[in-house]
Amino acid sequence: MDQKWLSDLAFLVDITELLNVLNVQLQGKDQIITQLFDHVKAFKQKLLLLKRHLSAGILAHFPCLREAGMMKEKVPEYDAVLSNLIQEFDRRFEDFRHSAADFELFSQPFTISVDTVSDDLQMELIDLQCDSELKHKFRCANWHQVMLSLFGSTYLCEQTFSLMNLNNQLQPNLEKLLKNKDQLHVSH
Repeated sequence: MDQKWLSDLAFLVDITELLNVLNVQLQGKDQIITQLFDHVKAFKQKLLLLKRHLSAGILAHFPCLREAGMMKEKVPEYDAVLSNLIQEFDRRFEDFRHSAADFELFSQPFTISVDTVSDDLQMELIDLQCDSELKHKFRCANWHQVMLSLFGSTYLCEQTFSLMNLNNQLQPNLEKLLKNKDQLHVSH
């Protein structure tokens, strides 16, 4: 069997496995937008680690490629694939990156630096961070339920629309219902 082809296949299997793991992480219910963003950020960091390891000839995170035996001349090609994947993720998740400060403010309002938020929120944030009672309530609250309203995962949204579609498909046959009635009674 052609060793270059086998090396390419092994590399793609390893990358596809990482993409599948990310795909599973981004699905399902009870995912809030900040968790989804964390998964995407972690995936990008993993890709950067893979690039560094690949350049150094470390195959710790490439089990299939390690087993197949990586060919040194393929490293620039694989590096380009990883670079393109990183660029594509940056492009596709650009909106998330622009909202990163808002996500941090939401998820960690008591520890975020006041200097990192917009000027119009700074004074209120200081008041919030200095309020002991609010700190206690924040720690005790189940913020996941609040953030689910953002439909971070489309799971809840899809469930809701499926139920709405089911309800909309039910059309009463008024003519048949009226014929089956012996006589209509009008209230006095």
